[in-house]
Amino acid sequence: MSIPAQASRPAAVGAAIGAVLGVLVLGPALAPGHTLHYDLVFVPDLPLSARTLGIDGSVPRAVPNDLVVALLDLVLPGWLVQKILLLGAFVIGGAGAGSLARTLPGAAAAAVLWSWNPWVGERLGIGHWGYLLGFAMLPWVLSAATRIRDRRGRALLVVSLTAAALGGSTPGVLATGLATVTVVCLGGPVRAVVRDLAVVLGTSLLANAAWWWPFLRSAPKAADAHGADAFAAGADTPFGVLGSLVLGGGLWNDRTWFVERTTWPVALAALVAVLLVLVLAMCRRTWWRGPRERAATAAGVIGLLVAALATLPGGAGVLEAVVTHVPGGGLLRDAQKFTALWVLLLAVATAVVVDRLVERRAPVLPVLLAVAWPLATLPSLAWGHAGAWGSVDYPQDVRAVAQQLADSDDPVAVFPWSTYRRYAWNADRVVLDPWNRLLPQPVLSDDRLPLRQGTVAGEDPAAARVTRSLDEGGDTVGVLRSLGVRWVLVQRDQPAPDGTVPDLSGTPTTTIGDLELYDLGPSSISTPPPDRLRGLGLLGTAGAVLLCVVALLRRGPRE
Repeated sequence: MSIPAQASRPAAVGAAIGAVLGVLVLGPALAPGHTLHYDLVFVPDLPLSARTLGIDGSVPRAVPNDLVVALLDLVLPGWLVQKILLLGAFVIGGAGAGSLARTLPGAAAAAVLWSWNPWVGERLGIGHWGYLLGFAMLPWVLSAATRIRDRRGRALLVVSLTAAALGGSTPGVLATGLATVTVVCLGGPVRAVVRDLAVVLGTSLLANAAWWWPFLRSAPKAADAHGADAFAAGADTPFGVLGSLVLGGGLWNDRTWFVERTTWPVALAALVAVLLVLVLAMCRRTWWRGPRERAATAAGVIGLLVAALATLPGGAGVLEAVVTHVPGGGLLRDAQKFTALWVLLLAVATAVVVDRLVERRAPVLPVLLAVAWPLATLPSLAWGHAGAWGSVDYPQDVRAVAQQLADSDDPVAVFPWSTYRRYAWNADRVVLDPWNRLLPQPVLSDDRLPLRQGTVAGEDPAAARVTRSLDEGGDTVGVLRSLGVRWVLVQRDQPAPDGTVPDLSGTPTTTIGDLELYDLGPSSISTPPPDRLRGLGLLGTAGAVLLCVVALLRRGPRE
């Protein structure tokens, strides 16, 4: 028995595969209600505030992806926005991976590998939903960049680079790097390469301006040196850090690792499959003559080397120097994210190998194995990390306090002083404190990141002052007043070790369920005038979106 070589609409097949696998991966996270897990924090109605716009002076970590959510929240319930974005990433990514193939089985194999791998699973496990959106655009960026010299390809590149940038800084950087490498690999006259690079870099600068411009105008310019070591890639397989990265895993957070990949038999089977696909794809000269294949190879190897930098001789010192002394160098702290480019290489190689098998009318068994091995070697990715996720409603008490505070413009401080929470109403899942997103006004909270290897310092100087006051047993209420804080919210359903809640005795309080709200009185502290120039970044990103519309309207006829 053989599989017919004729195929049509591989992108549609990839989209269908992505949709099916997205449902299987997300599972209970697609039920009505909010899925709250680590950094995966959505709220009923994310407000359009200075924070979501990226103009409040803080480090713009969730810009402009939070702005996208806030705009969608204007017309859809917050929980529905979450489901659409999560599942949509699988559909769009599957379609892009499928489009890398010439045959339907090749499209299916590429879409399966793209949708079902440790990179996707571990990033979802830590709640990096913005990364997933950017990851979905990488196959589109690769395909468009190889066609940049025709009008339609250029239009698609502008759209795909802008769409990736809407996922945040990391997706924007990954997409820009991939497009740059691809243009260089195209070769040709120097003038043409320079022109193409100008299109890539110009589009990327505009599309990503919503985060890089306010970052340059914010106070912190370097990240905590401890983060370079704390966020270094880990060994989630028996093959060490490099072997784990080759398999698409290696995230620093071991709580996201998949148990089957930590064992020899399954991890070895996956490694053999990856190496076999790469060897079969690259052993033919046609691989090295194809611009898309050359670009995927170069980008994949670069991504792998960046991800493994901390484990290479002298790499740890270089990484620490970049993180601590180069503005924006903190983007390299969690370098495992660059393995996404390596996964793209695996998807391209998988499509090529399966296409060849189909076109040579190979027996069905090797084709089925090429399609199914990612599923067989990573079964616990199914159904919300083996049932760890779920969907819940925010309690009425939380909604009531949020509504009460939203009627005031005065800043709020949230205690106990801790970054993450475990709520009984959320099945005690670890989740980033949601009050920064529940409220429109400035929210002062602990921004340090506790890890098993220690604590990575935060980047908010106001939060650092509160931390020092609590540690030293000082007048924390006085510090809060000096920072312009009026409201103090204490969550009594959370653990409160000594030194995590200030002395609020004698302060007027309102109690609603497990929430205590203290009023420190109107602040007499004059706040500095806002930096009006911070909004220029938003204009740049809006300009890129407008450019997308113009590029699509002016694209040439389909060839």
